[in-house]
Amino acid sequence: MESPLPHSRLDKPEKKPRKAKRVLILANPTATSFRFQRITEIVKCLEEAGMKVELKLTNRASEITETCTDPDLNTDILAIAGGDASVSEAASAMLGRGMKPHLAIIPFGTANVLAHELGVPSAPKEIAKAIIAGKTQKLHNGYANGRPFFLSTSTGFDAEVVHVVPLRLKRRYGRFASLFIAAQLAFSRRKGSFKVRADGEELQCAMALIINGRYYAGKHLVVPEASILEKQLHLLTFKEDGAWALFKYACRLLTGSVVKSRNVECRTIKTARIEAYRAAAVQIDGEPFGGTPLEVSVGDCELTVICGN
Repeated sequence: MESPLPHSRLDKPEKKPRKAKRVLILANPTATSFRFQRITEIVKCLEEAGMKVELKLTNRASEITETCTDPDLNTDILAIAGGDASVSEAASAMLGRGMKPHLAIIPFGTANVLAHELGVPSAPKEIAKAIIAGKTQKLHNGYANGRPFFLSTSTGFDAEVVHVVPLRLKRRYGRFASLFIAAQLAFSRRKGSFKVRADGEELQCAMALIINGRYYAGKHLVVPEASILEKQLHLLTFKEDGAWALFKYACRLLTGSVVKSRNVECRTIKTARIEAYRAAAVQIDGEPFGGTPLEVSVGDCELTVICGN
């Protein structure tokens, strides 16, 4: 009688255990709504799911950029815990890195526009679930005066507000600080006047806004058909910028009907150049960035980001 084959030959080869994903959380403790307890809850959920988590609190302005551009950065997921400015800084620095690491967002800012665009939840456990699930999208960007932007760039009234509002008030009072400054500025500023050349077409306006997605200043819907996942930008030109006109724009912003105003024109663009008849402020992703002229173009890179479930 023949002896049976060795047991090892009958068995299927054992599967190697899956390597635990590495997550680096860069947290900005100066962000408007930063809460350390929420961070620790997210870390706990990720570790319980088998992920290797490193938490690092930033302590200087350039630290996010330095970390994201470090050639020795070795992680699968880089999660930015902060506001839109922190996320935009990280995304800009990561554009040239290719597929890895994936960018994740833990929203702790005033508006958290990019988080809204990507459907990122706000509850710590839900944020952790999204990171664990790892569903990704390709994020597109624009360039404003050579700098990448992911949300918006503009010149005129809203850019002036961004330049004027003190950082300490913004950190303490959030969007209420911007609203207070905007109300004061609306009655004291000189009206804007701009010449815009967009994809070969010339326009005149009182202020101009270029956005990459649907939302502006929080979860306020501006261009319903827009998407940060598509390679295009939308230009909004405003014919008037007096105090009464600004008030009506604000009301329309709250109701999601800005583009329905007869004083607002919206068009899809690839490139634009905006010149001011008198030097004017420029903002990029909610941060002050010099002044006019403003040169805008669609970006040619993609960034892999983790989105909501």
